[in-house]
Amino acid sequence: MAAGATDAPATPTTTVALSVAPAGNGVVTPGADLPVTVEVANPGPDTIAEGTIDIVLERSALTSASAYDAWVAGPADDAPADDDLVTVATAPSAAVPLGATHSVQLTVPADRLALGEWGSYGLEARLTVDGVVVADTRSAIVWNDPATTTPAAADVTVIAPLTSIASTTGLIPAATLETFTSETGVLTRELDAVIDRPVTIAVDPRIIVSIRALGSTAPDSAVGWLERLDAASNPIIPLTFGDSDIAAERQAGAPGVLEPTSFAYALNPANFTDVDELIEPAATPTPAPTGTPSPTPTPAPAAVPTLEQLTDWDYTSTAIAWPRAGSVVSADLPFFAQSGLTTSILDSTQLSAGEGGALDAVVSVGDQTALVADHGISTALQDALAANSDARRGQALSQLSASLAIAAGAGGGADADSGTSGRPVLAVLDRTAMNLTDLDQVLGALQSLPWASTAPLQNLLSETPTQSVTLIDAAESADRVGQIQRLLGASQSIDSFSSVLADPQVLTGENRADLLALLSNSWVPNEGGWNVAVQGSLDATTKTLGSVQMIDGSNINLLSNQAPLPVTLSNELPYPVTVLVHVTPSNGRLLVEQNDVEVTIEASSRKGAQIPVTAVANGAVTLNIQLLSTTGVLISTPSPVVVNVSAEWETWGTVLFAILVVLVFGFGIVRNILRRRKKRRTEDTEAADE
Repeated sequence: MAAGATDAPATPTTTVALSVAPAGNGVVTPGADLPVTVEVANPGPDTIAEGTIDIVLERSALTSASAYDAWVAGPADDAPADDDLVTVATAPSAAVPLGATHSVQLTVPADRLALGEWGSYGLEARLTVDGVVVADTRSAIVWNDPATTTPAAADVTVIAPLTSIASTTGLIPAATLETFTSETGVLTRELDAVIDRPVTIAVDPRIIVSIRALGSTAPDSAVGWLERLDAASNPIIPLTFGDSDIAAERQAGAPGVLEPTSFAYALNPANFTDVDELIEPAATPTPAPTGTPSPTPTPAPAAVPTLEQLTDWDYTSTAIAWPRAGSVVSADLPFFAQSGLTTSILDSTQLSAGEGGALDAVVSVGDQTALVADHGISTALQDALAANSDARRGQALSQLSASLAIAAGAGGGADADSGTSGRPVLAVLDRTAMNLTDLDQVLGALQSLPWASTAPLQNLLSETPTQSVTLIDAAESADRVGQIQRLLGASQSIDSFSSVLADPQVLTGENRADLLALLSNSWVPNEGGWNVAVQGSLDATTKTLGSVQMIDGSNINLLSNQAPLPVTLSNELPYPVTVLVHVTPSNGRLLVEQNDVEVTIEASSRKGAQIPVTAVANGAVTLNIQLLSTTGVLISTPSPVVVNVSAEWETWGTVLFAILVVLVFGFGIVRNILRRRKKRRTEDTEAADE
């Protein structure tokens, strides 16, 4: 664990990364010298000047996990000088250019290592330039004196997560699964590192469901990956779906630990005709025998698997909650328990046994049971896996040796050769790192220590807690909780809106799965990206909630006493919806004969509806038109339509038309009479002239 540099006159703007790696994973025996490698790395921006490397030893043993954690973290700025710190080796350090790394080899003579009882002791490396300490880093060694009592081996249970990368979709796409489960894919590398090793696997059910939901179209590599996991000898426990942040869920107001509700939206019946290797067939009742043979039944169409079939697995336990370290408050544990997660994995830095007492691996926190993840051991394991140089890995492994020695010593001091069972210890790996490549080497280093051995999870689960401890609250950030509250509110809106569908789960199931993907702990290292993804989800929710609506039209002129008023409805969803068109007039000039008109709109289409009305008096009427689901949930805000009622125009128009007809016919008759009279007069005149 390299410490950052303090400013120095020679390198005022340079950052120094320092690592210290005692040989032999930090295990020292009396009479032997201790070789130490110190690595000086310069990430920039300036050259690190020449200086001096000092190796400093803490001569007082670190006898508790809290003392070890405090040592590795370094002293507070106002801490008094430690008289037990002595310099045991010194060597010059060359200048280190930008981007370069320089290693310094030192040897601590055996006579400078004369320590007391068996146990762990702090070791520190310091880089001094021009009389100023510009960087320091701390590790530890184990004084393995065979003349003193060695405790019985600590029984270490290691839990390693199998998770995927951060995503916004509830299921992993087929192409992505094919990449992840290829020979060099991330899921393949993770499984290769842990399978059939003394490690408990904590698997994200999202991976299992994503493969199974594809049925016969699942990539061969993904099916093979799932078969390997099924055949593994490891204990296996589930994370929550998507490895969701369950502590933040409670702190944001969720009613319980969120789980997937349906994957119907992603299942194609054609893909599930013969997939027994992926999904256990649902049990079917055997018909009772009858005297008359039944005719051969017609094969039923393929049925898609149920939620239970997709998520089912032979887990060692399904009652374990694993919230992210440093995110839990006391009220979270009963929340987990009410959802069936009665045992929680908690980081040891969040627990106190009072008066500096050692923590058991299984404890009671109020009415709840907790498995205590030893912070020092877990961090050392993870640092060893994440190390990108031999010196950094050596530093982490020496810290692992020392922290395990402390854990073993806290078990009562039984002799390792006495056959007495050691103290149970839990170590967990970082679920967001996803770098398990060197796990076999790290486990080998752990198992090589006389005071450590590996143990299965079942040993811890069989323990009855005898120690009551206090949880030190460490709530999630207000910004994160606020964002999750917005997501939960949007999800509730989708749940209500979905009542317009014949099968609401095709909408709510996808929404819940996508929500759990957004709540994944894998997003935590990328806060900026997560905030963008959250806003994208909220925007998508707004679009969905506005996907069923009335198309605004122009004002309507009603010129008759009774008439159907036309409205046009739009559905942008890929599913048909059924709505009630609810109409409320602003005054009594217009009577709506049917306030709720039921309309079914096909997927991605528009449809017209007719609202029967009766005019009572002339004048303007505003109709407030709302869309409701058949269960009465408001789907759209009121859309006002102005109707200009001029019902008397129908009567007056008829009268005027009749008058016009009479006038036209009358004019024609008069014209014919006059024409005939004129014709007679003309004939009479012609006759007289003759």
